[in-house]
Amino acid sequence: MNAGATKKIDRELDRRFMASALRLGRRNLGRTYPNPAVGAIVVRTDGAEPVVVGRGWTAPGGRPHAETIALAEAGAAARGATVYVTLEPCSHQGKTPPCADALIAADVARVVTAMPDPDPRVNGLGHARLEAAGIAVTTGVLADDAAVVHAGHVVRVTRNRPHIVVKLAVSADGMIGRREGERMIISGRAAFETVQTMRVESDAVMIGIGTALVDNPRLTVRLPGLQGRSPVRIILDATARLPLDSHLAASAREVPLIMAVGRTTPEERKAALREAGAWIVEVGEGPAGIDLNELFETLAHEGFTRVLVEGGASVASSLVAGDLADEVVIFRAAVVVGPTGVRALGNYALSAIERSPRYRQIEAAIVGDDQMRRYLRV
Repeated sequence: MNAGATKKIDRELDRRFMASALRLGRRNLGRTYPNPAVGAIVVRTDGAEPVVVGRGWTAPGGRPHAETIALAEAGAAARGATVYVTLEPCSHQGKTPPCADALIAADVARVVTAMPDPDPRVNGLGHARLEAAGIAVTTGVLADDAAVVHAGHVVRVTRNRPHIVVKLAVSADGMIGRREGERMIISGRAAFETVQTMRVESDAVMIGIGTALVDNPRLTVRLPGLQGRSPVRIILDATARLPLDSHLAASAREVPLIMAVGRTTPEERKAALREAGAWIVEVGEGPAGIDLNELFETLAHEGFTRVLVEGGASVASSLVAGDLADEVVIFRAAVVVGPTGVRALGNYALSAIERSPRYRQIEAAIVGDDQMRRYLRV
């Protein structure tokens, strides 16, 4: 075992560096699928103060991995160092060699991870390989925080579907808009910008055809400098009603567009959308017009790990009813809509989230004039 592994372990130092590694990993969250967005930091503790000699985060498309990048930056300084990684290093041969082997070859003294990788190809084998090589391993540092960052990867490999995040902008009386009349904007500018950031960190953003027809949205990222981080757009459209002159169809060749349609959809409608540049995914019927379980399995097979759902009380209520909403973010404004409003979860009250034992609140904040609450399924 490397001499560096025998030094006294500073738990607070471990937490500080793991928090930094988690922030690094989030830089490419939404761009690394099908791989998780991992962060890694190489730290030397030769002197009075620790020194970071290498940093890395998973590259767009999932490669190179964070550990490989961090070790390359550290070079010879990695020998005897401690490496902080937000997820257990891979131990299987994929399109790149195992990161566990790279850490062993670099002769690091200690590896600190936030959580094991539930992927059956890893799941403890990475830690075991490191320990067998004489490297000290500590795991479970900021595990709860890492579980939120890596939720997409975890859900995909354990449940064969993406992690589903439902965003709701609701009035003080729990409405998302009016049943009739002019479109009503509920939340403020600060909430809008927060949602843009949520899009950046998502592999895809999804709405129902009702929202697409009423709002004619683009569903792209509109924050300065981040326009290139727009996620894939997914529209639930059982009968392929999306107009070809809509913003979504018109931009399908610029930002990927997936149309989830029913198997009995007329061929001419599917052909027209394909011609516009959309990817047609045919699924069976379900409560939301299409079978969401089948769609999500298809998306997982294609590598998607995180889907942000932004539109429609019908879609949101179907996800809650089907136990498919893994995370719910509620922006609550002070405005009151009244009896003509559309309830955020259709036939369900918001208490189905806010007071349900199935969910726990993990974040609360004031966002401009709105209150934001984030709930994670237990």
